[in-house]
Amino acid sequence: MTAHPAGTSKLQAKELTAALPNPGESERSESRIRVAYQDASAGNPPSDVLAAVRFGVSDVEPRSDTFTVQVRLEPIHGSAYSELWMAQGPVSRGQHGHVRYACDSQHLFGVVELDEREYSDVATATAVAYAAIAEFQCGSSYPHLLRMWNYLDAINLGEGDNERYRQFCIGRGRGLTNLQHTSFPAATAIGHQQTTHTLQVFWLAGRRAGTAIENPRQVSAYRYPRLHGPVSPAFARATLASDRTLLISGTASIVGHTSVHDDDVLAQLGETVRNLSTLQALAVNSGGGPALLKAYVRHPSQTQLVADRLATLLPAQFRDSKIIYLAADVCRRELLLEIEGVQLPANT
Repeated sequence: MTAHPAGTSKLQAKELTAALPNPGESERSESRIRVAYQDASAGNPPSDVLAAVRFGVSDVEPRSDTFTVQVRLEPIHGSAYSELWMAQGPVSRGQHGHVRYACDSQHLFGVVELDEREYSDVATATAVAYAAIAEFQCGSSYPHLLRMWNYLDAINLGEGDNERYRQFCIGRGRGLTNLQHTSFPAATAIGHQQTTHTLQVFWLAGRRAGTAIENPRQVSAYRYPRLHGPVSPAFARATLASDRTLLISGTASIVGHTSVHDDDVLAQLGETVRNLSTLQALAVNSGGGPALLKAYVRHPSQTQLVADRLATLLPAQFRDSKIIYLAADVCRRELLLEIEGVQLPANT
């Protein structure tokens, strides 16, 4: 991609606040994002759900009247669970080409799932997926991409520019060529630890734009130097939605553009938390409300160590977080963990 959004990394908190949309309380209430975790084995989600993202295998079949995305990642602690994105009013569902979607009065949740075996390589499959997303979004009444998730097999397989994650980035760049945007959404790209042959991309879009947030401790991903691949990753470090919900991208132990603390999971965790805290502070998120975090851990045997340390490291703004741990590969093979999440406004 050649167009780059204007970064916010040099904005101080006061300047960022001035740049944010400032809807009235009634408008914020109407468009408020609500997210919750639910044990998938406990039964089906309530009826007022825009989308249910399920992790792990459950004996409970998803409701036929619920838009469900099944992610092939296993929770490390406990049973399968669903991440529920609650609806604001009646929900419509449909399909447009490769895109399956559900929408309410304010937001749209979409997904594209492709069998990689039907394409010559992961770059081609990704280009097809993102071209379908771009075409769909260009004609959508929910034009603003707020958050995207990408899951694929063997994300670190291959050397140099042939690594599958780098090839994924090439395909994403090709597919997004015709999508007009002023900023990139928050995003995550994670690898399955089992073979699924599935490239899965899903996203949250809205009628109102969010504000992209960059981390001054890090080079913006879309400005990474060539050594990280021929096409830079197309995402923002976080998005602040119009209701001041903070949508946090996959965050890891990266300072500048360099991975730090190789082979030391606890040091990587500390750096990751510093990056999370920086994003939260920049969002000026009314002190921060409840947060839902997902921690992707490369080596499940290290999970308890990570969980024990994370309980002491999280700052007050995230101290009441609900955290799910998932066995997964991270986009750089030297990175041992990654954390993403959603922080709701303080008055939610």
